[in-house]
Amino acid sequence: MDQKKNIPPIKKPAGNVPSLIKKPTPTVIKKAPINPANQITDMSMKAELEMQRQNLRPGQITKPGPAPATPVIKHVWTKEDTYADLAFKYYGSTKEPYWRLIYNHNKKTIGNHPNDIRVGLEIEIPPLPDELKKK
Repeated sequence: MDQKKNIPPIKKPAGNVPSLIKKPTPTVIKKAPINPANQITDMSMKAELEMQRQNLRPGQITKPGPAPATPVIKHVWTKEDTYADLAFKYYGSTKEPYWRLIYNHNKKTIGNHPNDIRVGLEIEIPPLPDELKKK
């Protein structure tokens, strides 16, 4: 039993018929002018996000972390070395407070007198304290 259903044939439109599918129109996004009130809100939001990141409550004071330590320089004492030469090389001055800083920092290794230092001894050149930094 071969039965054909009565399906009407699809008619093709004649002539220029507009498409039923709409093409997207490009959207131009304009940036809003910067409003100082918006900036405050943005800053508040950033601060709030930072508080959440640090697990803080509003009004809780944060302390800055410790400053990164300045690395100590290692130096092996040679027979040509003097404290003044090292002070000049690392600090730019041969004056006593500068070379004495090197000796005092290494006193446990060197001994009770600056002249007790031996060739081949490894000493440390400490970072220059703020009070000795030239202005």
